[in-house]
Amino acid sequence: MVADNKTGRYIAEKIALPVILVISLLAARLVVGLRSAIRLSAPLELSRSGLSVSMPLGNGWQCEEKWRYGDAGFTVSSAFSVTQSSRGGINQAYARCHYLLAPQVGTLQERVKREAADLGGEAVETGQVTVGSLVVDWARIKADAGERGPFEIIFGVCPLAAGRQLEIEVIQTEEEQGLAQQVFDKIVKGIRFSDNGLLQAGARIVSEVRGAGLNGILASDGRSISLFIIADARGQAIGFTMDAMATAQTDTNTTVKAANYLYMREPMADEQVEFFRCDGAFEQFTWRVESNSRAGSKGIEMEGEAGVLVVRHLTSTSSVESRADSDENRYTLGGAAVPDIIIDPVLTKMLDGDRQAIVIDVIRSDGTITPVYVEKMAPAKGETDSNAVRVEWLDGRGLWQQVYYDGSKKPVRMVIGREDTYMLNRADANEIAETFPERAYLVRDRSQLLDRDGP
Repeated sequence: MVADNKTGRYIAEKIALPVILVISLLAARLVVGLRSAIRLSAPLELSRSGLSVSMPLGNGWQCEEKWRYGDAGFTVSSAFSVTQSSRGGINQAYARCHYLLAPQVGTLQERVKREAADLGGEAVETGQVTVGSLVVDWARIKADAGERGPFEIIFGVCPLAAGRQLEIEVIQTEEEQGLAQQVFDKIVKGIRFSDNGLLQAGARIVSEVRGAGLNGILASDGRSISLFIIADARGQAIGFTMDAMATAQTDTNTTVKAANYLYMREPMADEQVEFFRCDGAFEQFTWRVESNSRAGSKGIEMEGEAGVLVVRHLTSTSSVESRADSDENRYTLGGAAVPDIIIDPVLTKMLDGDRQAIVIDVIRSDGTITPVYVEKMAPAKGETDSNAVRVEWLDGRGLWQQVYYDGSKKPVRMVIGREDTYMLNRADANEIAETFPERAYLVRDRSQLLDRDGP
C-alpha cells in the first residue's frame, strides 16, 4: 500500500508540470480566440442625431451601451482587460467613440501631430476608409508609457452633417498586436448615419434671428423686463426670476444688454445673477454669471467671438472680482449655437416658421453647450396655430420645458420637469414683492438690473 502511494505521488509529480503547461496553452489559446472573435453590441443610437454606432461587447469586452454627455459632446466606450503581460501587468485595450458638437480646431494632420507630441510618440501610418457616404481619415500612433510598456493608438475622424464630427479611438498595449486594427475596422464598418435635417433647420432659424437683430423684439423704448413666480408641484411659491433686455443704437453698431436674476427660497436659499452683452447679431458677446448659496460663491465668465467660446470658471468669492484661481476652456461653436439668456427670439421665430421641430445648441449659464430638441406643441382648443413649444435637453438628464406665449409672442407660462415639476407664471412686481418681502427691494429697483456693472 505504501509502495502504491509512492508510485502515485511519483506519477503525479511527473505529469503535474506538463498538465500545467497544457492548461496554460489552452488558456492562452482561449484568450487568443476571445480576441479574434470580436463581437459588437446592437446599434447604440444617439438621440435626435441620426447617428448610431456598435461597440465591442462580450468575450472579454465590457461596454455600458450608453452614450454619456460631457466635454462638448457625447462618448460611448468599451474596455478589454484579460491577459497577463510579460512585464507582469495586465494587457489592456480600450475603444471610444466621441461625438463632437463642433469640429476641433486644426486639420487631422495637425491634431495627430499634437496628439503624438502629447503622448511622446509618433504617427507611423495614415489612411482613409469609406463607409457608405461617410469618409473616415485615420492615423496610427505609437508611443511608450515607460514601466507600463509601449502602446498603440488608432485615431480616426469622420465629419458629419452641419459641422458635427465623430472621432473613433482604439488603444492597445504592445502585446495585443493587431487587436486595435481589428476593433477599429469593425467599429467603422458599423457606423450608421441618416441626416434628419433637424440641426440644419435650427441653424437656419438662428441665422435668421441674427440677420434680423435682437433690437426688433423689444418695446418701442428699447427695453423689456419680465417677472415670473416659480411654484412647485403643490403650487407653493418657492422663488422668482427677473429677465431684462435693452439695446443701445449708434451710427455704426447695435449693443444689446441682457440680465437675469434668479432667487430660490426653497429648498434652501439660492440666488444667481447674469450679465450679458452682445452685438445685434450676438456673434460677439461677453457673459458673467455669479451665484451664492450655502455652499458658497462661484462665478463663470464667457466670451464668444469668431465662432469660439472661452469659458472661465471662477472658484472663489475673491476670484469673481479678481479673476484669480480660474480655469479656462475653449470650444468651437456651430451655426446653431445660441446663449440661453437670449433663446426666446429663436423659439418664437421657430413658432412662426413652417418647421415642426429643430435642434439647436444652447450655451448654458454653467458654461456647457447642450443640444436641445425643440418641437411645436399642438394648438390650443379652438386655435389653428401653435402658441407653445416643448424643449428637450439632450444631455441624458431627462430635463424638459414647455413654454407658452401670448398673442404678441411674449412668454406667459413655463413648465419645467425632470424628477419634479415646476411652474413659472408671469407676475407683476407687487405680487413678487408681497410673496418674497426679503427681496422686495430688488423688484422695486428692477429697472436698475441692466445698469449694474455687467461684463
